[in-house]
Amino acid sequence: MPKTKMEKLPDMTDWSDEGIHQFWKTHDSADYWEETEPVDIQAERPRQRPVSVKLDKRDISQLKKIAQEMGIGHTTLIHLWIKEKLREQAA
Repeated sequence: MPKTKMEKLPDMTDWSDEGIHQFWKTHDSADYWEETEPVDIQAERPRQRPVSVKLDKRDISQLKKIAQEMGIGHTTLIHLWIKEKLREQAA
């Protein structure tokens, strides 16, 4: 069965991140390849500095278990929790 021609790619300039996310969950970028054009970008990650935190074995074990259940590393979980708490405090 031949593939049908897709609609033109919509202008997402004013779309929310969630709207864009929902669109791409249900569409394939390969269907719009002809409409794309190359762009030059430079993505820089904000500089991060290491911080040392001492935790007892039980806390580390719990962190690793929770992180594993979430499918992420324990240091990533710590980072996420700190960011979450900082946002709460700022609000």
